[in-house]
Amino acid sequence: GLILIGAAIGLAFMIWRAMLGADFPVIGFKPLALAYLYAGIGLVGTNFVGCYMDFSNRVADGLLSEHQRWSIVPGWTIYATILLLVVVLPFLVLVGVPVMAASLKRALLTPKNIVLGTLVLWLALTSLGWVALDNAWHRTHRLESFMMWLKDLLPGILFIAVPFMLAIYRGSRIYRRCRYGPCS
Repeated sequence: GLILIGAAIGLAFMIWRAMLGADFPVIGFKPLALAYLYAGIGLVGTNFVGCYMDFSNRVADGLLSEHQRWSIVPGWTIYATILLLVVVLPFLVLVGVPVMAASLKRALLTPKNIVLGTLVLWLALTSLGWVALDNAWHRTHRLESFMMWLKDLLPGILFIAVPFMLAIYRGSRIYRRCRYGPCS
């Protein structure tokens, strides 16, 4: 498993290098490394909050006792993080890295485009999940179901995708400044 994770991240760095081409020596790997670091922190943090809340609900339902919290929640967090890597990592490697490299190279990486990209990503993933996982409940409660998908995907968008994009934006500021003015 760890070898596959390492290979996926290595592939992301190869894609980044290839897509940036002649601009790579100026940009380097720093923006992408920061992006993965921030997205990883966001993934762990999001899972921790979810696991903490799930544990609290189970305590309220009488299924678990409060004194078990810190022996269970960290393990759940690690488990959930590893499971979600199966979805998050390929998405970042195959979609996030190429889109961000192309945006950076074409001077489209701006705060406004990051906000627009975030909204498009959120709505696209919501729609994809909503349509792909349609069942009898969803068919009879379409709006409720769509709203549930919007709500459930929001933490991932805010704490994984946005930090990923902002880290690349922040990490590439010297390149962006040099491209449009004197580099000093």
